[in-house]
Amino acid sequence: MARFLERRALRVQFSLFLGLWTEAEFEEVWFGLSCLINPRRDDVRAWPVPEAAEVVSIGCGLPEGIVVGEARSRGFARVGGALRSGGGGVGV
Repeated sequence: MARFLERRALRVQFSLFLGLWTEAEFEEVWFGLSCLINPRRDDVRAWPVPEAAEVVSIGCGLPEGIVVGEARSRGFARVGGALRSGGGGVGV
């Protein structure tokens, strides 16, 4: 599951990923996850993140000067020590 999500989202913790997807892209990711999980053992949840939300990284964060991406699925850039989203997203 982690490898699947690492190709589609930003890993922000060991078991927490943040992705910026269209509704269709989210449905595709959610379907992919449903094919990988063991319903008795795995717990997968998703929450919408408002488009105007400011996402702040606390802790070591990314190395200075690293830009994660500009595309919808990785719309994050490092700005003054904080990660700011370029649009709505979903935490998985």
